[in-house]
Amino acid sequence: KMLQLSGEICDGPVLNYVVSTEYIKDAVVQVEIGAQRSGRELSAIDRPELLACSLSDDDPEAAIMMGKSLVAYYLGTEPHIMKASGVPQSLLDAVGEVFTWPASHEQVEAASKLVPDEIVQMLTASGTPDEAKAAVAQYIENGCTSPILYALGDVKATIQAFSNWSP
Repeated sequence: KMLQLSGEICDGPVLNYVVSTEYIKDAVVQVEIGAQRSGRELSAIDRPELLACSLSDDDPEAAIMMGKSLVAYYLGTEPHIMKASGVPQSLLDAVGEVFTWPASHEQVEAASKLVPDEIVQMLTASGTPDEAKAAVAQYIENGCTSPILYALGDVKATIQAFSNWSP
């Protein structure tokens, strides 16, 4: 309902963080429903999204590992959003067994060991610079109009990788 309302009366929503491109695609449909109610076109509505980005040319596995703690935290604290992003219920259940509220650093670290690399890459722009760029391009293709990159690791490497990039 809030996404529809944003399409109806706002300049646009800031789309959710640590979600899949499928989640974004569905969110944009809701924004468009609201836009149509007020006689507006979807193209007139900005749809920025904060995107977690962790990249490394030298060690893409380390970049993905850095994303695992963030993803584990969201799996444990926002399971409804993670489910809407396509995360398997079995993973949500496994992480839920590790977490209490509020989760300790140790619990987040333990849960991060349960997170497959593929889930990190589904919910963030992580890996090599080319993989991160491809992920951001997918978010744009699915409805994000203004990616806001949140560097999880080396900020300078992220800036350098995206400085002359266009999707």
